[in-house]
Amino acid sequence: MRTRQHWTCGASNAPRDPPKGDINAIPWVPVAARPLVFTGAKVVDVAENKIHSDMTVVIEDGIITQVGPDTLYANHTWSSKHRIMDLDGLYLCPGLTDCHVHINMSDGRPASGYVDPHLRATYTLKCMLARGFTTVRDVGGATFFQKQAVEQWLTPGPRLFQGGNLLSQSGGHGDPRMREAPSYSLCCAPNADMSTLADGVPGVTLAARELMRKGADHVKICTSGGVSSPTDKLESVQFSPAEIGAIVEVVQDMGGTLVTSHAYTNAAIRRAVENGVRGIEHGNLLDRDTAKLLAKTGTFLTPTLMISTAKGRPPWNATLPDYMREKNAMVREAGRRAIQIAEEEGVCVCYGTDLTAGMGYLQSEEFTQRHGLLPSQRVLAHATINAAKLVNDSKIGTIAVGNYGDCLILNGNPLHDCRILDSGKEGIWGVVKDGRVVVARQDFAEQLKDGVDVVLGVDEAE
Repeated sequence: MRTRQHWTCGASNAPRDPPKGDINAIPWVPVAARPLVFTGAKVVDVAENKIHSDMTVVIEDGIITQVGPDTLYANHTWSSKHRIMDLDGLYLCPGLTDCHVHINMSDGRPASGYVDPHLRATYTLKCMLARGFTTVRDVGGATFFQKQAVEQWLTPGPRLFQGGNLLSQSGGHGDPRMREAPSYSLCCAPNADMSTLADGVPGVTLAARELMRKGADHVKICTSGGVSSPTDKLESVQFSPAEIGAIVEVVQDMGGTLVTSHAYTNAAIRRAVENGVRGIEHGNLLDRDTAKLLAKTGTFLTPTLMISTAKGRPPWNATLPDYMREKNAMVREAGRRAIQIAEEEGVCVCYGTDLTAGMGYLQSEEFTQRHGLLPSQRVLAHATINAAKLVNDSKIGTIAVGNYGDCLILNGNPLHDCRILDSGKEGIWGVVKDGRVVVARQDFAEQLKDGVDVVLGVDEAE
């Protein structure tokens, strides 16, 4: 029998110290990651459409502190805390941004059984980060407190910009009621899972103020019908000019970035832009004259090709009701031409996916869809430098001193073929957010002797 030392009560029964020695400390915030030094990197410069070879990049306390040629650091002595990673010609790409997500609706279906959307989102956020999306912009449903949880690493995930619920008029895209629902059911409808119904200038003013009070970074409205909404026509124009102007005024006065609008048709896009909206979601039926208006006013366009593509093919097409199948057919192919028109007219185009109801795993395929329409450099710009402008945060989208320590380690050049970002573990060998390694594979994993800094615990991180 093995000899063991058994527990005995000590003479001193002193009380334990609080976590981190401070009763006011947040116990779940992880300790700062050890500094990272990447050498031999091929740094992806999206703005200049070029690769800088044989580069050294240093990340300390979550921020990029040094970027320069390897020769500059040839005789430099790093401290024992620094983790030296020789990338040996692997590509160091800026972290990606998806500008149109719904984190509370992306994964899981009703048939899977009910799980509170905010809890379900913890899985979604980890998967998004594992794919290389170090920043996302939620345009319907996410909350300030989910953003806070991500910032504190209570829920590992991409940096989150959120606008709370989207705003819709009664009978608009955000109204979940079927035609047979009585009017008095409005008492139960104003705050659905991702939308708030508001009508009239006083109503929308109050609703917008409430969103801003709750910590919204931006506000999303609906000025056209939608594919998934049960009662509106796709070509309908929603919210009056006065209502839109009131919402824009509130967001500007209360320090939000902008108002963005769900809009498919030119009439709906123009209604929004002419009344101060500076972001358009989807825009599938965009024509050239309206694209010129977007460019002239500096309005961002975030197409979402993947959602209409997925809904139009197996297995998802079989799950759609007839009204949704018909409306999806109206926008699916048109959206592919619209994104080309927007690029030709100089619109600032951003990367978005809008995947819901279990389709979240298709997030990276948007790169493949856009690759067939535009040069890879333009597509990568959508998810990096353009996205940084949209969310108004210059610290994302570029490998540069002072920016967040967000980057991907790739075994191919994304400027040559952006589909590597849709290749999963084959092409993405590492993901770093805030200087913390969350995914490590192949050659990169071999150098990371202590393993990843944060274990995501989802299949996509393996």
